[in-house]
Parts: sequence; structure tokens; C-alpha cells
Amino acid sequence: MSIAQLVKNTPIWVWVLLIFLLCRGIIALFDREMRPGRLFLLPVLFLIWGIYSVVHETYRPSLSLIMMLAGTLVGAVAGWMMWWSQPPLRRSATPGLVVRSGTPLTLGIIIVAFSLKFILTSVPYLRPELGETRAFCIIFGLLTGFVDGIFWGGTLRLFVPWYRKRSSA
Repeated sequence: MSIAQLVKNTPIWVWVLLIFLLCRGIIALFDREMRPGRLFLLPVLFLIWGIYSVVHETYRPSLSLIMMLAGTLVGAVAGWMMWWSQPPLRRSATPGLVVRSGTPLTLGIIIVAFSLKFILTSVPYLRPELGETRAFCIIFGLLTGFVDGIFWGGTLRLFVPWYRKRSSA
């Protein structure tokens, strides 16, 4: 299968997801008010997408899921460190909302994450012999988990201090 055929045969939901994620990343460039629970939208979305792809796109889903867990833990540490310099959540004038500072970090990670996931998911279609290998299943799980872990680590880096401060007040 050629790359042109791959792009042509990519399900429409993948392109809709890309547009949604790019919109979320563009919105993240600016300060915005949100409910604290909305912070978890991207980490949960990438977790669901990751588990789905590991189960449906690899020949050894058990191995890939274990590696995804390991990748998620490493990614969470990386995400925590990446968001270390980001401004903390601020209290909003509207009760029940917080203000999250804008950053290009989210958009950049979304672009890298989507591209990586697209490439990983495409390998079994472009090179079926690679998709069947144990090494590919390990790499697929690790990278899928790592990407999701970055979102979890960044989100928790913002949420935990805000939650502790709110609980102690």
C-alpha cells in the first residue's frame, strides 16, 4: 500500500479527531476559564485512543498493554517536568472555575502525538511484516503510553498543587 492510498483510506474519524485536537491546541494558546475536571479531557482521550489502538492494531496486545503502562509512567514523569515552568492554575472570578494559562506546549505536543500515533498505526498497513514483530508491539506500546503519560503528567502538575491549595483553604 502506498502512502497516498493510506491517506485516502484513513477513516474519516481520524481526520475529525485531528481537527478536534488542533482546535484544542489552538484554544490552549490562550488563558481560559474551565471547570477543573476539563483539565483531564486530553489525557483521558489519549488513554482511550491508546488502549483502543494497542488492542486493535498490534498482534500481541497483552505485551503492548504492559509496555503501554510502562510508557505511561515514564511519560508522566516527562510531562510533569515539561509543565514545571508553566504558570499554576488560578482562581477564576466565576465560582467553580479555574483559569489555565495559555501555552504553545499543548499544541506542540498534540501535533507530535498525533503524528506519532498516525505513523505507528500506519506501519502494519505499509509493512505488514514489521507490524507482526514482537519489537514493533513493544515499541508501539511504549510510545503510545509515553505520549499519553506526557498529558497525564502535565495535567497532574497543574491540578495537584491547585487541589492541595484548595483543600487547605
